Amino acid sequence: MPVKWLLYLQPNAEITVNTQILTEISQCIESSINGIKGGRSKAILVFYKPITRDQTSQNGYPRDLMGVSLPEQPNKYYFVIRTNKIVLEADSNIQSIMEKAQSYKARAALMFEVWFSCFSLPKLHSK
Repeated sequence: MPVKWLLYLQPNAEITVNTQILTEISQCIESSINGIKGGRSKAILVFYKPITRDQTSQNGYPRDLMGVSLPEQPNKYYFVIRTNKIVLEADSNIQSIMEKAQSYKARAALMFEVWFSCFSLPKLHSK
């Protein structure tokens, strides 16, 4: 399975998809790589909807699923499940797996740019 990390998103109450949520998602992703990127970063945000053949099984799928890909990390793909407040890091081939399994369908894709004002990486301690 290509799932690698499960990150927790702590959004402010009742926020919509705007610059604020995109910044919070980016900060959550940055924490997964143990650093903060300086400058501008472009990304693609994809909204997914579940493909359900049976209406009774529709409750088992997250309705609000977003995917984020970053050009700086081409082998990683991030899913945002806002109802559970998690960000899921996976291999980039998860998109083709979802397409073949017919579990989710891309509804809309947006390209956006986020500006980060500082750059810091944790220091590695040597013995």
